[in-house]
Amino acid sequence: RDPLEPATVREQIQGELEARNLHVRYEGSDQDTLRGLSFRIAPGELVAVVGPVGCGKTTLARALGRMVEVPEGQLFLDGCDLTQLRLQDLRQQIALVPQEGYLFTSTLADNLRYGDPEAGMDRVSAAAEQARLLDDVKGFPDGFETLVGERGITLSGGQRQRTALGRALLMTSPLLVLDDALASVDNNTAAEILASVRRQTQRTIVMISHQLSAAAACDRILVLEQGRLSQQGHHNQLISVQGPYRRLWEREQAAERLDAVA
Repeated sequence: RDPLEPATVREQIQGELEARNLHVRYEGSDQDTLRGLSFRIAPGELVAVVGPVGCGKTTLARALGRMVEVPEGQLFLDGCDLTQLRLQDLRQQIALVPQEGYLFTSTLADNLRYGDPEAGMDRVSAAAEQARLLDDVKGFPDGFETLVGERGITLSGGQRQRTALGRALLMTSPLLVLDDALASVDNNTAAEILASVRRQTQRTIVMISHQLSAAAACDRILVLEQGRLSQQGHHNQLISVQGPYRRLWEREQAAERLDAVA
């Protein structure tokens, strides 16, 4: 719901994100999913949020888009309480890319420009390039005019995810939230996409992911356990000490070695 007296969004949002003792509980549940989460992400920072299944990563993404109920005074964008913003204003400032981005039965170009229907082909092409989709498009007989079936059925999983990412990149939102949005691309491609986005935009990026190889390239990593922040720091710091991040990293490396042998 929109607040009765919504706050006014400043013209120049910097993209600072802060959680102050954030608690989130789903309707019908008898316990919180996020249990006192506190952190600050500086404007322009690339931060990964990692942790085991069920730790609250996706709930955090949903809270940022206010797709779940967020208490007042606990989540802020540039110091403004998210609950005091109109949903339309909030979602112009935060581009959220879910793991399964919904695609429409239309051309690839129209799917990319969904958030800004008036965008020209130069911006559509630039967004596709940032999302590492342009080479795929060049391989399609109809290029950007390729018809995308309902839910992207004519595309591979990786192409669907990169199309949803390109759609978000075409918008000018100062905060980009990736909720496992690169899960269907390999770690090298994920790292290339993040590097490309960093070079070409100054936006704040929150990458919620289970891909620790991609998270290792981020400015900082937040490690969640049971809805709480258990560790934070750069990859090299976190693997140098015994803790949940190091355990996750060693498990991922072991799985990759097994895949290589297979």
